[in-house]
Amino acid sequence: MNEFLWQNGERVDRITISVPTDRSRPGFWLGDGLFETMLLSDGEIFAKERHLRRFEEAKNKLGLEGKSLDFESGLNEARGWLEGECGQIRLTYLSSGDIVITARSHVIPSEPLKLVHYPYPKNERSVLAGVKTLSYGENGAALRYAKQEGSDDVVFTNTLGFITESALANLLLWDGAIWWTPTLQSGCLPGLTRELLLEFFGVKERDFLIDDLRGMKALALTSALRDVQPVSHFQGHSYSGFSEVGRLRREFQDWRAKNPHP
Repeated sequence: MNEFLWQNGERVDRITISVPTDRSRPGFWLGDGLFETMLLSDGEIFAKERHLRRFEEAKNKLGLEGKSLDFESGLNEARGWLEGECGQIRLTYLSSGDIVITARSHVIPSEPLKLVHYPYPKNERSVLAGVKTLSYGENGAALRYAKQEGSDDVVFTNTLGFITESALANLLLWDGAIWWTPTLQSGCLPGLTRELLLEFFGVKERDFLIDDLRGMKALALTSALRDVQPVSHFQGHSYSGFSEVGRLRREFQDWRAKNPHP
């Protein structure tokens, strides 16, 4: 097997989907649930406690109270299955009560990306704003739009016209002196790498309009599985600040290796 599967307390060969009887907890059938994707590096789940704290906050925000979630044994089994490889471990919780953990090997990407503005706004006031919900249909549609436009990912804007995030990551903007990222009030996900860059690497927050992106010296995406990945183009506009993106990426990766539990 090239993928680790664990469900409701035991290793499995395939995931089974339960049929819910409570319409307020439809689980898989309406994409009602949460997930966290974590990086395994040097045998450690990086920033695991921060991931699980965000998971609990999202669970409470969506009103997914219920039985105590027992998944530590699954995380430990997934870590052992990867045998020290760089890997990704995903924890999924469905409102139906099912808990699923998957794991696979992972290569942290470094190639530059092309982004395009997605024409449909995100609702920064939605209860799902800033939550890693299983209902990722909007993001999937955005990625298909990006592919149709010859790009790799999108830049979302909210109903006020401010940029928020990409379909899969947070945004970083370099103005020639300071690295910036959109505020959480924009509706973006409170990403763990974003949080650490703000806390330890001098990144600042502010609101940006879509036209502001053309005035930046460099643009990058950041997430748990990509660290800091450069953007080469946005809407045909090219960026030349790859050396600054590379510097931040190297500094973060060196720091991450020394601080597995920040």
